[in-house]
Amino acid sequence: MNKNQQGILQINADYATKYGFNVPENYVFKSRKGLSREIVEKISEMKNEPKWMTDFRLRSLDIFMKKSMPKWGANLDTINFDDIYYYLKPTEEKAKSWEDLPEEIKNTFDRLGIPEAERKFLGGVGAQYESENLYHSIREDLAKKGVIFLGMDDGLKEYPEIVKKYFGTIVPPEDNKFAALNSAVWSGGSFVLVPKGVKVDVPLQAYFRINAANMGQFERTLIIAEENSFVHYTEGCFTKGTPIKTISGLKNIEDIKEGDIVLTHTNSYKKVYKIQKRKHDGVMCTINYFGDTRHEIKITGDHPILSVRRTKTEYKNNEWETEWVESKNLEKGDYVAIPIDRTIISQDGRFFSVKLSRGRHTPKVIEFKIDTDKDFFRLVGYYMAEGSIIKENYLTFTFNKNEKAFIEDVKELLEKFFGKAPLENEEYKNGISLVLCSTLAARLFKQEFGSGAKNKSLPKWFMLEAPEKQVEFIKAYWRGDGSFINKKYSWGKKRMFRINTISEVLAEQTRDLLLRLNIFASINVWNKKEPRSNSFAIYIGGSHLHNFADIVSHNINGSANNAGKLLLKQELMSYTQITDKYAFVPIKDIKREIVKNVEVYNFSVEDDESYIAHGIAVHNCTAPVYTTDSLHSAVVEIIALPGSRVRYTTIQNWSPNVYNLVTKRAYAYENATVEWVDCNIGSKITSKYPSVFLVGKGAKGEILSIAFAGKGQHQDAGGKAVHLAPNTQSTITSKSISKDGGRTTYRGLLKVYPGCKNVKSNVRCDALILDDKSASDTIPYMEINEKDVSIGHEASVGKISDEQLFYLMSRGLNEAEAMAMIVRGFIEPISKELPMEFALELNRLIELEMEGSVG
Repeated sequence: MNKNQQGILQINADYATKYGFNVPENYVFKSRKGLSREIVEKISEMKNEPKWMTDFRLRSLDIFMKKSMPKWGANLDTINFDDIYYYLKPTEEKAKSWEDLPEEIKNTFDRLGIPEAERKFLGGVGAQYESENLYHSIREDLAKKGVIFLGMDDGLKEYPEIVKKYFGTIVPPEDNKFAALNSAVWSGGSFVLVPKGVKVDVPLQAYFRINAANMGQFERTLIIAEENSFVHYTEGCFTKGTPIKTISGLKNIEDIKEGDIVLTHTNSYKKVYKIQKRKHDGVMCTINYFGDTRHEIKITGDHPILSVRRTKTEYKNNEWETEWVESKNLEKGDYVAIPIDRTIISQDGRFFSVKLSRGRHTPKVIEFKIDTDKDFFRLVGYYMAEGSIIKENYLTFTFNKNEKAFIEDVKELLEKFFGKAPLENEEYKNGISLVLCSTLAARLFKQEFGSGAKNKSLPKWFMLEAPEKQVEFIKAYWRGDGSFINKKYSWGKKRMFRINTISEVLAEQTRDLLLRLNIFASINVWNKKEPRSNSFAIYIGGSHLHNFADIVSHNINGSANNAGKLLLKQELMSYTQITDKYAFVPIKDIKREIVKNVEVYNFSVEDDESYIAHGIAVHNCTAPVYTTDSLHSAVVEIIALPGSRVRYTTIQNWSPNVYNLVTKRAYAYENATVEWVDCNIGSKITSKYPSVFLVGKGAKGEILSIAFAGKGQHQDAGGKAVHLAPNTQSTITSKSISKDGGRTTYRGLLKVYPGCKNVKSNVRCDALILDDKSASDTIPYMEINEKDVSIGHEASVGKISDEQLFYLMSRGLNEAEAMAMIVRGFIEPISKELPMEFALELNRLIELEMEGSVG
């Protein structure tokens, strides 16, 4: 079995473990199979519904029975309505808290990540198991603003007049056969009402799970956004001045631009594709952590930080499992993560080029090769500590007269690499200078390592070289600018190594090199008044003292008594932990305050959606990990009243034996905005066309749709925009992928009624077919009954070319990896619109599909 086959088996096992499980049935009520008037009446009776709802259900049942099966879309003839359970009740009562759920149900959602979401403070969370919504909660501050987030059944009980006013008005049972079926047997779902003028800036989220075989789940969701309300996902942010680690060095967050390359929490450099700047009202946290006095982090309370919770008060943790935690939920003593870049790109020699002047003639570019071995790295260490450039023609080193061994070492190194011995000046003020008269050497060192103590730094290639070479750099750098502190105090001895510099970049790079050597170093800053430069001290102590002493060959015990006991005490006092990927340091202090109208910044990063701010790993948004459908419902009705805005996102990964037949519709009134983001990965057949009816002037609608069809799947999806008022706008963007015989269909409607002037609409549908067994159809329908409009439509169907695969495979990817990369790029225009965890989940699910593990 080759490596790729093993990988596929592992992914299949992961999928089966996480999604494919079921638990023994233990229900308080389970209807018999099949649909009848008796079952519909029983559902209504068990829910103790008002008569008007019972009548609504029965009328819907009659409509369902009379309507024929639709023939215009995917083949639905294999559905056996008599072989389905239409109502299962898992528990007698709804849970008031997560802990009140039955153990087997709680464990099911535990495995799917729901309690994890609760810990990350969603605005509200609901969980439906089979037919019943067993649990709903909403954050207290949102409830005080009047936001209602309930199960649909509870919404009917507590707000019967509101539900009666809107229920079934956007999607009436007469609309289609499956809307009628849902209207007859609906159970569960969500009822959301956002009051006038209220802004909900955190997710309201529902999860749905089918456990029993032959189960039908018919949830109903009703969302009402009153005038000028706002329901949207917003990202956490940093204040101005926050230093961000980019491929070219530190850069303030307000100076980050689209296209910049930044370091992420996976120690990868990724491109910034979106910049955000906004005013923040709410919690602002100020965080200081041990090991770096430069950084006082000011961050919005909802911004996630890669962290490890402290498990012991007096000692370090034994386990170091990371999680993303919103900053406001962190406590003093919890650990934050400093990424360690352990990438090694080593070369025995490197080519360099420098310009040499020739009087009045054009400067000549000289190319030459230098052996970048351990000796060269040691020479660079000496340069960082004691070196300087004079007039770009002289490379000089200055040592104390007593450092004769170092002087001789540099002499030999200069002669080895540049073929000539340096001049040794006479002693002056206890110092001896070595001067190499070489324009090539001087310009090489200035170009690669900087000139002037404040401007010195290490190039990227140097940071990624072999650790055994970097050891030599540390050794020589400490010899020149380092010292060993050995002081007595009332509590014992203080022992630590120190390196001083006025280059902040070099201080941080030295710390990063030491982390690659599994040595933690703290950075202290002494702020000086202008024109003096700040100075930085790199300290190494505690349990890392021995390892550093071995590198620099320094005896740390000296003549101290009981040295071994003192060092043992220092090891117990070490507060950091180094693992393969991160150095974990505890939070020293955290303060929270409520602020208003503070300008904050954030940005989005390709793939990883994270970056390094103030030296630690942070996400760029707040959404929790979603592993099942996002507000997925058989019928969804949205009423966006004047001036409101609603975004509704679904990522569904039903198992490949599920028919996913959904009606989703929104009414957008004057100046309202409705956005559907619809991602369809699983199921046997999907028929889903989110629609926006633009019924008021200035209304806007946007539909983003992704469909992935694998073996045995037909994803029939798209969107509808119906313009019923002038000055309205709509956009429909569809991306579909078919593989292993799967079939995708884009089915869309754009309709403009007479008199709707100045309508603007654009429809784009792109299909990617990954093999000869698969298929894709594009079936757009446009009915434009007004001349004064602007309408655009584009469609494309393509395959992955041999040239694309060859290009990627020539750069080290296998065929499966190359195809997956092309697919990720294909869906990127939609995935980048998702909150970070949605985008990661979507990419992960598509990866599973690409490996053939779903369907």
